Amino acid sequence: MLSNIALSLIFIFFPGSKIARDTSFNELYPILNEYVRDFPQEFRRIPEERRYRLHEMVYFLEEQKRNNAPRQVTFISTNESAIAQMALAWSKAAAYYFGFNDFFAYSGGLAPEHISVNSIMALENAGFIVYKSQVNKLDVFRIKYAYNLEPLIAFPKKLNHVKNPGDNYMAVVLDANADMNLSNIKGTYHRLFLEYDDPKGYGGTDLEMEKYHESCQTIAVEMFYVFSQLYKRSKAN
Repeated sequence: MLSNIALSLIFIFFPGSKIARDTSFNELYPILNEYVRDFPQEFRRIPEERRYRLHEMVYFLEEQKRNNAPRQVTFISTNESAIAQMALAWSKAAAYYFGFNDFFAYSGGLAPEHISVNSIMALENAGFIVYKSQVNKLDVFRIKYAYNLEPLIAFPKKLNHVKNPGDNYMAVVLDANADMNLSNIKGTYHRLFLEYDDPKGYGGTDLEMEKYHESCQTIAVEMFYVFSQLYKRSKAN
């Protein structure tokens, strides 16, 4: 259960049941705006232990700002086909919405596979616009979440890929297998284990698409929670 203080802080910036349309907030695509508008109700359902983990990301981003260091996070999963890509997209959309244009998100895997079509469909269902192309026979996705904004480029890659930061970032590990097999992550001592249920495990079942949508919404709510808290704390300071 959230404390009364925590609830009051949420409602300062999120009155009623919908995200307040503060003029300092950036507009997402209309369907995305509709998708996220009731997230404050979902914030209240995040378990306390989970909120503590999410706040580690908030504190890291605050510390980076104080130190004039880059605010960058790399999301890591075993195969990088679904949950890492969804975390990548939602963290960027949430950061942009709350005005944190100095936030940079990356992803990497232990054994990267092709990005799951179902994960792209779940993002599109939420309101992202996604374009697919091929570069050197590799599927590359351009993910857009707002007008007049450069798309997010998503493709499967290893953690040590040249496009990922080599140091001064937070490593957010998203599944137990990756956490167990990464005893040391080069370039950072900022490590957060934030496990999600990988919908890939439901492949071929009647629940497959439902689980992708569930994972997409869970990740969306938590990424918006992180940046709502960062926004609240930046206004308080």
